[in-house]
Amino acid sequence: MSVKDIPNFEQLTDLERLGLAEELAASVRHPEALPAPVAHRFELEKRWSHYELNPSAALSQEQFWTEVQALKTCGAN
Repeated sequence: MSVKDIPNFEQLTDLERLGLAEELAASVRHPEALPAPVAHRFELEKRWSHYELNPSAALSQEQFWTEVQALKTCGAN
């Protein structure tokens, strides 16, 4: 199916089109079965490559959560 199959699609406003897209996305039955977006995969590959070049740059789980908490606290002000 394509937008050509939707009656009066060309007459929809941008906001109506966005609303339709949101409804379609919300209606996906098994989102966990969908592949990750390409941008996400590229970002993961970039970060993994960076880690492989310099494993010592990685944070421990404790360091990670400490930084997350600090960012939350800073963002709350």
